[in-house]
Amino acid sequence: MRHVPTPVAIVATTSAAGQPIGLTVGSFASVSLDPALVTFFVDKQSTTWPLMEDSGTFTVNILGHGKGERCRSFSSRGVDRFSGVDWTASTDGDPVLSEASLVLECSKHPTRVLGDHLQVVGEVSKLHVLHEDLPLVYHQGTFLNLDHLASV
Repeated sequence: MRHVPTPVAIVATTSAAGQPIGLTVGSFASVSLDPALVTFFVDKQSTTWPLMEDSGTFTVNILGHGKGERCRSFSSRGVDRFSGVDWTASTDGDPVLSEASLVLECSKHPTRVLGDHLQVVGEVSKLHVLHEDLPLVYHQGTFLNLDHLASV
């Protein structure tokens, strides 16, 4: 599947104690327009998802071109992923990253196991366009260089 380009997003919520929690997903997709549903998949071995799964809401922060380092920082283990990250709280208190291009505020539907991953579906309640950027696209272990499109 490394030959299939994927968009990159950071899914985030807050713990019961109000601490921000987030992870990088490379499997984000639209499911339905009416109602507005989106989905992403999380590895069942994730150590971050168990900290997030009880939350009924989350944000999907779509990263723009040139934000590969932010993507990598949210997939690192054993670090404070929000250290040095500028964010504000959504209506439900979930992190909205200021450097995201697009942010979706979602309420979570029940998850289901599909193979070695969990499918998470969210119903979009709000959409915020923060920056008109080209997307960050992951392909064959790296990020596509879209510099030639940035000047168009």
